[in-house]
Amino acid sequence: MKDYLFNKKTIYYSLLFSFIIIMGGYLLIVYLYPSTTNDSGYYLKIAYDLAHGLSFFKELNCSYSPLVMYILSVPFYFNNDIGLTFLFTYAFAIFPLIGILFFQILKFYNSNNEECFFLTILLITANFVFEGFHILLEPYVLLFQLIAIWLLLKWKLKKGTLFLVGVFTFLAFYAKQYGLFIMPALMFWIYKESKNIKLSAFNFSFLILGFFVPILILVSYFYTYENIPVKVFLLKLFGIQALKGNEIVTGIDYSVIGVFKKVGQFVIDFPFIIVVVILFFGTKIKSISNNSWFALLLLLGAFCTLYFAYYSHYFQLIIPYVIISIVTFSKGLIEKKYIILLFSSTVFLVGASLKLKNKFVEKKEHYNEQLTNIPILKSNISSKNVYLHGISPAYYFLCKYNSPNYAALGYKFPSELTLNDISRKLSEGDCILIEPKFFEQKIFDSYIKKSEFTVIDGVKRKSVLLLEKK
Repeated sequence: MKDYLFNKKTIYYSLLFSFIIIMGGYLLIVYLYPSTTNDSGYYLKIAYDLAHGLSFFKELNCSYSPLVMYILSVPFYFNNDIGLTFLFTYAFAIFPLIGILFFQILKFYNSNNEECFFLTILLITANFVFEGFHILLEPYVLLFQLIAIWLLLKWKLKKGTLFLVGVFTFLAFYAKQYGLFIMPALMFWIYKESKNIKLSAFNFSFLILGFFVPILILVSYFYTYENIPVKVFLLKLFGIQALKGNEIVTGIDYSVIGVFKKVGQFVIDFPFIIVVVILFFGTKIKSISNNSWFALLLLLGAFCTLYFAYYSHYFQLIIPYVIISIVTFSKGLIEKKYIILLFSSTVFLVGASLKLKNKFVEKKEHYNEQLTNIPILKSNISSKNVYLHGISPAYYFLCKYNSPNYAALGYKFPSELTLNDISRKLSEGDCILIEPKFFEQKIFDSYIKKSEFTVIDGVKRKSVLLLEKK
C-alpha cells in the first residue's frame, strides 16, 4: 500500500517537474532568440503608435478590440527604444495572475491544493505550447474572463458582484471580441442560482448593465474628446465594418474540413479533452451537476472562436475550460483516476517536447532572419511610410515603419486585401514593398521602381521590389 501511494506521489512530482521543464524551455528560446511573429509585430506597432498620439478609433483601420494594444503601449510612454527582452517580460507578467485566478477557481470545485496546483501548472504549460510564448491577445482575454468567473463563484448573486462580472466580461470583449463567448455560461449560472424567473431577469439586468456602462463611458469619452461619431465608434468596437466589408475576417483558407483537422490535432496535442468526453458520456444526463453544465457551456463558448479561425493560439481560450470541466465532473482526479491522468499527461508531454524542439530551431532561424533583414531594410527604404507586402508585418515594429494610409489600410496583412485596393489607397510619395512575382504594370502604372534588393525569408533569400507612387 505504501509503495502504491509512493508511486502516485512519484508520478505526481515527475509530471509536475516535466511541465515546468517544458515551460522553462519555451521561456529559454524566447530570451535566447528574441524575435517577433507577424501578429506580435502588428500589435506592438499599434501599441507604439498609440503611445505616440495615434487615435485607435479615429485614425486606424483595425478589426481588433484595442485594450491589449493600450496595455502594451504603456512602456513606450517612457522609452521609444525598448527592446524585445523587456517587452516579453512585460507581456509574460500576466501568466502568474492567470495562474492565481485559475487556482482559486479550481478550489471552488476541488479542495485538494495539490491537484489544483498541478492543473494550474498544466494550464500555463499548455498555453505556452499553444503559441503562448509569443506576444498575443489571448492571455489578456483569458485573464478578464477568469476574473469575471471568479467574482461570480466567490460572491454569487450580489448586485455589485453581478455588475462587476459584466464589467470584466466587457473587458474580455474589449481585449478581443471573442471574450464575449463566456456570456451564455454566465447567464446560465445566474439563472440556476436564482430562485425564480423574475429574480433571474432582475439579476441579468445587473450583468448587462455592467457590460454596457463601460461602453457608454467610452462612447462619451471618444465623442467628447476625439469627436468620433457614436455610430462609427460602435461599428468599430463590434467589428461590424470588417464583417460587412470586403476584408477577410476569418483565417486564410478557412474551411470546415480544416476545423475538424485542427480539432483532431488538438485532441492529440491536448488529450485531456478526451477525458471530458469520457466523463460526460459516463455520467447520466440527470446526474450532471449545474457546475458541470456551467463548465461545459464555457467550453462550448470557447470552441465558438473556431468559427472565425483555427489558429493554434485560439486554443489558449479552450484549454482552461477543458480543465475546469474535468474537475467539475471528477473530484479527486489524481487519487481516483491517476492512470487516465498519467496517460493524458504523457501523451501531452511527448507532443510538447517535439514541438519545443521544432520551435527552438524555428525561433533561432527567425531571430537570425530578423537580425539580418533589419539593417538591409533600413539601408534600402528611406521613407517611413511603406506598405509591407513582400515581407513580414513584424518589420513595421522592428523598423518603425508607418502605415501609408492609417484609415484605409492600417497595418492590414496583405492576404486580407487585394493588391488593387492597396495600390489605390497609397498617396504620392508612399512606398510599397512587394515580391517581383506580384508586380503587374496595370496595377502599378503610377509607381516608379526605387530599388530591388534581397532579404532573408526563413533560411532562403528572395528578391523584393520597392515601389514609390508618383
